[in-house]
Amino acid sequence: MAFIDDLQEGGGNFIFKRTEGGASLSPTSDRDADLTSFQNLVRRVRANEGDGYSIHLEHACADRPGGLIDLIVLAIDD
Repeated sequence: MAFIDDLQEGGGNFIFKRTEGGASLSPTSDRDADLTSFQNLVRRVRANEGDGYSIHLEHACADRPGGLIDLIVLAIDD
């Protein structure tokens, strides 16, 4: 099973939205704890890029220091 399939099945503290040819991942809320937890997923998504998807966009929070990512948009391979 590809990493992207595991993400789609859930089991984490994030929101997964599938679109035609892609998907987006975001924290469950804008609370500091959820945003911090989401950074672990960001590292896993980066490490597994190429396993059924590529990263199209990473959006960093504009209102928090440290370049924390609050949205990842993926292009899913056919």
